[in-house]
Amino acid sequence: MSVLARSVVAAAGIVISVAAGAYAGEQQGARFDFEGQALSEGWTTTACEGTLAITHEPANVREGRGALELDWVATDGRLAILTLDGITLNDRPRSLRLSVKLGEHGPVMYGVHEKGGAVYQGYLYSPGGVWQDVAVDLDELMLSETSEDDNGRLDAREITGIMVADLSNISGEAGQSLGIKSGAQQMWIDAVELGPALAPHRSDRGPNGETIIDDFERMPIYALPIGGPGLSLTDGPGDGDASALRIEYRSDGYRWVGFVGAVGYIDLTDRSKICLRVRAEQMAPLQVVLEERDGSKYVARHRLDPEKGWYTIKLPFARFKPDPQTTDENEQLDLDQLRVVIPVVDSRRAEVDGAGVWELSRIWVE
Repeated sequence: MSVLARSVVAAAGIVISVAAGAYAGEQQGARFDFEGQALSEGWTTTACEGTLAITHEPANVREGRGALELDWVATDGRLAILTLDGITLNDRPRSLRLSVKLGEHGPVMYGVHEKGGAVYQGYLYSPGGVWQDVAVDLDELMLSETSEDDNGRLDAREITGIMVADLSNISGEAGQSLGIKSGAQQMWIDAVELGPALAPHRSDRGPNGETIIDDFERMPIYALPIGGPGLSLTDGPGDGDASALRIEYRSDGYRWVGFVGAVGYIDLTDRSKICLRVRAEQMAPLQVVLEERDGSKYVARHRLDPEKGWYTIKLPFARFKPDPQTTDENEQLDLDQLRVVIPVVDSRRAEVDGAGVWELSRIWVE
C-alpha cells in the first residue's frame, strides 16, 4: 500500500509540473467561457493524439453556448492534461471555479501554477457523463509533492496558469490503482474563473473545536479514488451528518479500495487524533495512512464491524506506526508536514462475496 500512494501522487505531480509553463504569451483576464468560435491561445494538452476545440453541442456545454472539448487516445503512462498558461491578473483572486466532465469515470486533478513554477492542486472524482462544478478557495489547494516554493504558500497575484487533468493511465502500480482507460476519450471544461469571491470550505470548525476535514455534504467528491470504486453520496447517520460517502467495490478488483484526501492545507499541529464516522455492510480490514510531504507514511489499522451500524473510530496520532516500505529522516510523524490521508480497505481480506460497501460520513481531527 505504501509504494502505491506515493507513486500515485508523485507521478501525477511530475507530469503536471512539466506541463506547466509551456506557453510564453499572455492571457488577459481571469474568466474563460468559450463562447467564441475559435479557441484562444495559451491552451495546450499533453494527451496522446489530443485535439482541442470549442464545442457548441448543448449536451456538452455547462453554461452559455460553448465549452472546451479535449479528444484523445488513452495511452499507458501518458496523462491527459489541459493547461492554460500566460495568464495575467489585474486583481487578487480568492477562488478557482470551473466545470469539468469526463466521458468515462475517473480521477481528476485541478489546480494553478505560479510564475516561479510552483504547482498547487486539488483532487476530485468524476463518475463520467456528469458535469462536476468545482468551487474551491485558493488557500485549500496544496503544494504539489514535486514542487518547491520559496515561501511555502500560494501567492495569488503570481498565478500564471490553470490546469485540469484526467489521472487515469499513470504507468505502473499507480495506474492500476487509479484506473486504466483504453481507446478514444473525451473531457469538457467550461466556466473557468479565478475570481474574488470566496468558495464554500470543505474544512471547518466543529461545535466542540474539532477541525472537520470533510463531511461529504455536497458534490463534487473532492478525493482521488483508489482501487476503482464507485463513489457517490448517500444518506448519512443524522445528528449533524445528513450525507455520507458511499464506497462500492468488488473482491476481484484491485486489493486496496478507498480514496486519497487532501489535508496539506490544514494546520494540524495542535491536534492529537484523527477520527472517522463509518459504517460497513461487510467486515473488512481498514488501513488509515498518513503521508508527509517527503513521501514517508504512517499507518493505523482497524477492523470494520458491520454489526455496529454507524460508529466513530478515533485514532490517536501516537498509534500510527511507520510504514517499513518508506523512510523518514527523523523517524517520527510530523503533523506540520502531513499532505494526504488515505483510508482504504483490504478487499482481499474482507468478508465479501463479489461486491462490498463501506461508508464514511465525516473525517475530522481533535
